[in-house]
Amino acid sequence: METSFGSLYPAPAVLAGYLADKGITAHQLDLNERFAEFLLSPPVLAAMGAGEVPGVPADSLGAAAARLCTRYRDRLISAEGRHHFGAGSEFGYLLEILAQPYSLDPDETVLGPLPPGSGLGRAYLDFYAWADVVGGIDDDVLMVGISVPMGPQLFPALVLAAHLKSARPHLRCVLGGPALSLMDDGDLERLLRSHPAVDCVVRFDGEQPLLALVEGLRAGAWSPETVPGVTCLSGGELCQVRPGAGPNLNTLPPPKYSRSALGRLANPTMSITQARGCYWGKCDYCDFVELYDGSPPFRGRHPGNFVDEVEFLVGEFGIERFNFVTESIPPAFARRMSSLLIERGIKITWNSFAMVDRRFDRELLFLMKEAGCEFLVIGMETMVTRVLKLVHKSADREENIRFLRDARDAGMRLQVNLIPDLPSTTYEEAMSALADVEKLSDCIDGISVFPFEATRSSNVGRNPADFGLLPAGGGQASGQSQYALNHFDNTDPAMTPEQRAEVHRRYRDYAHRVNARSTADPGEPRDIGRDTPVRLVQEKLDVLDTGDRLVCTHLGTRERVTVPAAFSRALEPYLDGAWFTRAVLSDRLGEERSAALIRNLTASRMLALSGPTAEGGGCHE
Repeated sequence: METSFGSLYPAPAVLAGYLADKGITAHQLDLNERFAEFLLSPPVLAAMGAGEVPGVPADSLGAAAARLCTRYRDRLISAEGRHHFGAGSEFGYLLEILAQPYSLDPDETVLGPLPPGSGLGRAYLDFYAWADVVGGIDDDVLMVGISVPMGPQLFPALVLAAHLKSARPHLRCVLGGPALSLMDDGDLERLLRSHPAVDCVVRFDGEQPLLALVEGLRAGAWSPETVPGVTCLSGGELCQVRPGAGPNLNTLPPPKYSRSALGRLANPTMSITQARGCYWGKCDYCDFVELYDGSPPFRGRHPGNFVDEVEFLVGEFGIERFNFVTESIPPAFARRMSSLLIERGIKITWNSFAMVDRRFDRELLFLMKEAGCEFLVIGMETMVTRVLKLVHKSADREENIRFLRDARDAGMRLQVNLIPDLPSTTYEEAMSALADVEKLSDCIDGISVFPFEATRSSNVGRNPADFGLLPAGGGQASGQSQYALNHFDNTDPAMTPEQRAEVHRRYRDYAHRVNARSTADPGEPRDIGRDTPVRLVQEKLDVLDTGDRLVCTHLGTRERVTVPAAFSRALEPYLDGAWFTRAVLSDRLGEERSAALIRNLTASRMLALSGPTAEGGGCHE
């Protein structure tokens, strides 16, 4: 997952810890982190920067990111091999851009046979060969489990299974993770029939099914059709055994993280499970409440047990930064857990998903901040009370406003998720909600905008008429759910297509302005005086000379400026960051054209001034 570079995905460590407690050794390969290393290898950066990677032309954002990563590679991977692209990394965001061309939100074509050695399949095979995945698996290993958390991981997982099976035919390949748990039964059958390298699929909780499969193999038997929670083909027929109840989270042993993998991370964030399922569990558009069939819809940790594990992991690994794995942290748990961290003197920083809930009062937010909460990711979605009630969110507009202000006063950083077109939202409602949020910008650290996409496994997808949606056919999924196979095609008559496009654009423009505050130099760009010294912001600027123009890309803000040849010749002496003035450019371009060039570069935050007292405004160093 491109947003998880610099941290370790927790599921393999949790499963390895569970199996180790049962006397079974499990080795972990973090291919996500290895993929980051692959993307940053000099040959891959050179090919992408030169426009030689399919779908990444030389003047694209991806190619610009590759060229910038080439300049700053030592700041991303040190000479000792330490990864500096996790939390707090100055250039880690570039990796997300590099990974995007390799991401595929699979539609139903992935359920059929993989085209041999072409396109993305060839790219992933190149990666697996580069990483020597086969060589990293001991000869005595009997089974390989591949975790597929989100839709874009499904295609590379299938390529990996085929790659492993071709090299080690005796290996049993098992797929699991949320993407498989959410898959329609018919789609799952098609996948198993088309991909014989996949021996079976584990859905929902993985601990007990994996234990049963491994114990069977150790006894010389392979009978997945008898294991609860497993789907496979048996005798040419689909065999799907309903899952039993998952484990009590308070009885699980600590996760078994790989020390060598942790040692590669300069500033590692360790994940720790707080709950499975959602304590609220009522949001009609969400399907992650469907992930634990056979078990209660919500299983939470006791605060004391949870803090015990935090304390153990701090002592065992020296880690001080944690991500709490939960759909939404419950307020009562947060209160007791924060108090215990403070009482025990455990000094960590942590982050979590949360929802706006009146029980996250001012006192609790201050307490969480004191206990080390670095930031919360908030699924606020909208400010329209009518729509919030329709989809059964906990909060309304007034509660959202109260929460944002209290979090700001507590010094709590918030990453806010917005869905501007939840079912039945009108254009006027969407724009009114945006105006509300804009007035509270000082309460928000970052914004993510997700155009609404109905999924078949959610209540909205099962009962669309209740939410004003009309089933449709032949439309295209937006991919926002990162799982196109689960898309429910529909139309929402509350907005015209033109209104919806305008809403999405306005919300994304706002998110861009908010998010750019942390990547761009401060200050609103203004007119720069004729004799004010300026320079191009080299640190995050890529300049591509195509022969007839310069393509300037600010990788921090993702703003782009194209400079025609007549202008580029005048700018050429200063591409290395040398200081110049508008007056100097005027000698070659004339007053009007030099002013236009400076104005465009300033608006895109590509210029730095010589100091905060310089004439005019713009982007100070």
